[in-house]
Amino acid sequence: MTSTPNHPFALCLLGLAAALPTLPAQSLGCHDLQALPPISQQLLATAPNSARHAVRLDLPSGLLYEQSFGTFTPTTVVAIASATKTLSAAVLMSLVDSNVLTLDDRVGQYLPEWNSGARATITLRMCFAHTAGMPGNNGAISDEAITLRQAAQQLATAPLLATPGSEFRYGGVSMHVAGAVCEVASGQSWATLFAQRIAGPLQMTQTDFEAFGPTQNPRIAGGARSTLRDFARFMAMLRDGGVANGVTVLSAASVQTLLTAQTVGIPIASSPHPYLAPYGIGIWIDRRDSQGRTLLASGVGAFGFHGWVDRAHALSGTMAVQFINQSVYPFVERIQAEADAAVLPAGTACVGAASPACAPAVWLNTTLPARTGAADFALRCDRAPAGLPGVFLLGAPDPVGIPLGDLASHLGLDFAVVAPATADALGRAALPAPLVGVPAGSSFGLQTVWLSGAPCLALLLQASHAVRIDVLP
Repeated sequence: MTSTPNHPFALCLLGLAAALPTLPAQSLGCHDLQALPPISQQLLATAPNSARHAVRLDLPSGLLYEQSFGTFTPTTVVAIASATKTLSAAVLMSLVDSNVLTLDDRVGQYLPEWNSGARATITLRMCFAHTAGMPGNNGAISDEAITLRQAAQQLATAPLLATPGSEFRYGGVSMHVAGAVCEVASGQSWATLFAQRIAGPLQMTQTDFEAFGPTQNPRIAGGARSTLRDFARFMAMLRDGGVANGVTVLSAASVQTLLTAQTVGIPIASSPHPYLAPYGIGIWIDRRDSQGRTLLASGVGAFGFHGWVDRAHALSGTMAVQFINQSVYPFVERIQAEADAAVLPAGTACVGAASPACAPAVWLNTTLPARTGAADFALRCDRAPAGLPGVFLLGAPDPVGIPLGDLASHLGLDFAVVAPATADALGRAALPAPLVGVPAGSSFGLQTVWLSGAPCLALLLQASHAVRIDVLP
């Protein structure tokens, strides 16, 4: 065993480049999702009559996890509140794809009452990014006695609260106005647009904009109802770049725009997001990489309904629930964290198994797809002995494994110590491993070894499985 104390990671590659055979991509590999049901059971226990719910995770290869809790089923129809915004964004982007509209069209081009003063500068992009300067709420958006077009006329009489484009103010008014634009520009009702352009191609048979009953004034920002499985199809379409079952619902360019932060650097006047995340087109941008590319985006409703796209793991997720979002949100974060720990990003594959078998398995994974130049690529370790030290090792992966006492080395014997680490109180540790300067086609293996107090250990050490990293272009 050799020691390589001077990280940066590229210094540790030492001839491990592309001669190794390619391993097949895996979704979970050495990991599992057994921690998910207890998380849901804890949520259900907080309010048995209200926190009933269903959870689903999907990969491009198909269903990864689906389970219901309480009286919910995967086909229970619920009002999804502001998760509606992401459905509406898809309608808008579909019209962009059809060259009916552009995001930078002004509202006043289609609605004359909006073509005066500061209102004349408001664009559809601003409307769907909550930067149009409009108030967040107004009674017109929930008036069942008028049409969507009439609501837009009434909303034009309300004063703006800010210069368009100058601040982020979350709400439903600006999207409602943009919805009227979509109807006028297309010559079709909102219900028809959604049914023909989104729900129909995705076979979302239980999703519509009648959460509060049939209406000609649908709440563009909060009036949809859906099910776990319907919304999961929608989020999977976004995950897959606009394609579902071979049918292009949205162009890849439109999905990319929808999932790109539009509000970075814009002052926040009001936001319900617990971390004040930036906003895309009708969707929260929860996590981005060092180059500003979206890793995690979510549509979230006030009743706790969540749909998310995890681009780091090529995963989409949905939680159908009708509870208080502030109570649901921490549990969704825990579900997402478990998926992050378990699902292998592109370019990462499990090798071997944790050892010895008598000790709890230590998990090793990466945080991002292994792409050349990824400055924020990192290794993550979960379920290590809490508060105890360990080391990250680098070498050529060996699926068979070489016994070292009661441990198994899955790196062969010529491995290097990359860096020491100490697990936190939850048994987690991370090691930055930038792939800057590491050429595509490089391959190498990593494993961790930890000091442990488990009584069954002959060496007082336990090892994770290994991972093999194949650096992608």
